[in-house]
This record gives sequence, C-alpha cells and structure tokens, in this order.
Amino acid sequence: MLIPDWLAKHAAQFPQQVALVDLHSKRSVSYAQLNERASRFAEFMRERWQIQPGDRVVVLAHSSSDYVEMLYGCGKLGAIMVCLNWRLALPELSGIVADAEPAAIVWGEEFEPTGAALADACGLARRMVTGVPRGNVAGYEAALAAMSGASIEMPWRKHEDVWYLLYTAGTTGKPKGVLQTWGMAFTNAVNGMLAVGLQREDKLLSVLPYFHTGGLNLYMNPMIMVGGTTLIMRQFDVDQTMELLENEATIMFGVPAIYLFLSQHRRFASANFSRVRNWACGGAPIPRTLLEQYLAKGVTICFGFGMTETGPTVFLTDEATARRKVGTVGKPVMYVEGRVVDSATREPLGANQRGELLLRGPGLTPGYWRNPEATAKAYADGWLCTGDIAYFDEEGDYYIVDRSKDMYISGGENVYPAEVENVIFQMEGVAEAAVIGVHDGKWGEVGKAIVALKPGAQVTAEQVIAHCKARLAGFKAPKHVVFVPAVARNAAGKLDKPTLRRQFGDVAQ
Repeated sequence: MLIPDWLAKHAAQFPQQVALVDLHSKRSVSYAQLNERASRFAEFMRERWQIQPGDRVVVLAHSSSDYVEMLYGCGKLGAIMVCLNWRLALPELSGIVADAEPAAIVWGEEFEPTGAALADACGLARRMVTGVPRGNVAGYEAALAAMSGASIEMPWRKHEDVWYLLYTAGTTGKPKGVLQTWGMAFTNAVNGMLAVGLQREDKLLSVLPYFHTGGLNLYMNPMIMVGGTTLIMRQFDVDQTMELLENEATIMFGVPAIYLFLSQHRRFASANFSRVRNWACGGAPIPRTLLEQYLAKGVTICFGFGMTETGPTVFLTDEATARRKVGTVGKPVMYVEGRVVDSATREPLGANQRGELLLRGPGLTPGYWRNPEATAKAYADGWLCTGDIAYFDEEGDYYIVDRSKDMYISGGENVYPAEVENVIFQMEGVAEAAVIGVHDGKWGEVGKAIVALKPGAQVTAEQVIAHCKARLAGFKAPKHVVFVPAVARNAAGKLDKPTLRRQFGDVAQ
C-alpha cells in the first residue's frame, strides 16, 4: 500500500479550511498555511542542515501548531522525528537521544536550559529554538521565513516507511524507540473514522501531549487526514477544557485522570456538553463509578484500548455497547484481530477466561529502533504479545483486567490491582487510588493501597479495608493503606506503578 501527502492534497482542495487552532499562541492555521510552513521546515532541513531521508531530528517541545508543522515537515523530507518526553530528566533524555543518534535538535523556548544542555551533551551542532534565537541556535520563525515557500509534496510512502519515533516510558528497563510508520498512521486514521465517524466539520479538543501516541493519533493525525479542525492545548487545563467542551469542541479524547479532574470541577454538575458528539477514553482502566457519573449527565464515554506499539487504537466501544456494558473496551476495530491466550502455553482461551491479550493487524509497529532482540521478544508467530491480561464475554466484547506485570500473587491467588482500585474508588471521599503488591511473610504478597482523598474528606485505613472486604474476595482486599495528597501518574495520565512501588514498596511505610 502507498500513502500520499494528505496534507498537500487538502491544501490544494480546500486551502482556507482551518486545520489547527493553537490555544496558547491564539494562532489559527489553515490547511494552505500548514502545508506551506511544513514545506518551509522541510526545505530548511534539506538546504541549510543537509538533512537526508532517514536522518533523525529530535524535538523537545510542548504541543503546538509548530509541533505539527515540524512533524509533517519531517514527513515531507523523509526525516524521522523523535518526539521527546519533556517530563523526563536530562540524564533520561540524554540516553534516548544517544540511542536515536539524531542529526539535529529543536526545542521549545520554554525548555531553553534543557534543550541547550541536551544539545551540548550529545554533540549536536544543528540546533533550533522556537523562540528568539541565541548565539549559534537557529530561530524557528526566522528559519521558515528564509525559505522559498514553495510547496514540497511528499512522495507516496510505503506502508513500512518510518515517520517518527516514540520512546516507551522504560517501566521494564531501558526505554525503547517504537517505530511509527506511515502505514500505522493511515490504518489508525481509518479505524478512527470508522469507529468515531470523524468528519471535516468536526473540532477535536486535543489535550494529550504530542510526545505520546494518544496526543498525536487520538485524533490529531486522523483529523488532518479527514480535513477537520484540531484545537491544540499546550498542556491540559481543566478550566479551559470545560469552556471548550461547552462552547466549541465536538470530539473529545482523554485519559481517565482528565475525566476525573473534569468531574471534580465546580461547574461539572451544571455544564452543558451537548455540542460534543463523541467522547472517548483510554490509556488506563477507568473506574466504573466515574463512567456512571458521566452517564448520569447524558454523556457516554466510549472506552477503548491501545498501545504505542499499535498505533494506538485496537479497541473502542460504540455508544450503545458503552451504555449497556459499562467497563468493556468492545470488539477489535476494523483492521485489528485479537486473541486471549494462556500466558504459559500460548493456547487460545474461550469466553470469560483470563489470559494474555495478543494482537495483530496492519496498524502494528514493525518493531523497535535498532533493537532486534526486543522486537523478537514482542512478537510470537506474528502476534504482538501485549503483556495485558484480558478476557472476552459470550458476545465477543473484551475487558482489560490489568497489566500482567502489575499483578501480584497473594496466597497462591492472582490479584489484579485495577479491580481493587475500582472498588476503592467507589468510596465516598476518595479522589484517586492505586494498589501495589508488597512482601508478606505469610501470604507471599499482599496489597497496599495508596489513596488520595477529596478536600475535606475523612476516610480511615480501616474503612478502606472493610469496604474492599465487603465487595471482594478476602485475598484481594489490601492489608495496608497509606494516604497521600495525590497519586503519582506518568506522562500518559496512567498510575505510575514503578514510582509507587519505589515510594511505598516497603511494608513499613
């Protein structure tokens, strides 16, 4: 399959259609302007930096219209953009950059000290900043202005051609660069169009960071492919999000933490969300009580599932299923096949049997950047081994139980923290909850709950344990409870289990 430059085609067909609205800079960018600015960036890289197809260009910046221009500029030239997680520390970023071996670096002016230090540490002479240039650092706007402005149309790309790299969070060791191909982007966009019905008249509220597959592909890239408008939020802001959901956006995708923060907003009960025609969520298990809280307002959140390695969408419920089966991720989307297998034997399991989720289809990554060992380990007979525990019911709708690595064994029984967290979250006064396994001399491991309360709430550890024992098998109830101001989350909005295990893995804490 060959993939065209859909940005250039839209610029030719409806040049004045608004492609992007940068909510931080207040800039509105039409498809003609987006295509021109992406072309200028590609021309600068080619003419001034001598960047060749396949060279890597690392970008450290907040979400913005500039970021999208750079992404599509790299696409036009055939350079591979490396999207850096700005929440990482300099040593972590340095390790990623060393692995990617880029030819150039661009950073947002808000990351001036880190960007410059990273360029120095990695010996990168080709450098650019989105703000005012300093010394030998090129300025983004000046660089674009110095180019001809002639449209550069990307040659038709093959399915397997790499567009950009996204590095995993490194929860299982050294971060891995996940290859993101044009075929993955195309397949994900088609899956999104079929599942959500994306159209040119839509306005997507884009609140997730662009160093994450959710930010780029749920649904910014699909919206550009369909010719719609994306409202880009530099960083999630609950007040601004509430305002836009009531007055402008028609499509919303968030992670559970974002929906939680919105539900706790002072105006949530009275808010009118009738403009938004599709709500979706993914990235981590979402508490049933939170879904029901939105249902009570007439809002159906279509819960889904995906991974950086899957482009990301592989499951997404329709509204009828989301209302009828609260908690399911539904059936695999059009171009994905799913299977649940016994983790030890790899034998397929039947309905309501828990096992590891395997996936295959054209939207999956071909592998990891310069890491054939990790690539080989990730796949078994053409199936991606997700490491997630799942099951499907008699109707074929899937449920994600938890990450296999987060599971712990108490008295010989498997305990999936997400199930326990969901129960704790049902308690009045609980704002957030996470559960980890800690050592126990009698049972091997037992649960420890890390709980954040709503302002003014009074909840005791004994009440948390009693609440769980009344609703779960005894071995699933946590034995220890610790209260914190806020539960640690990673850049994707997921509970940061590695950090929580480091902080609270000692039973005495």
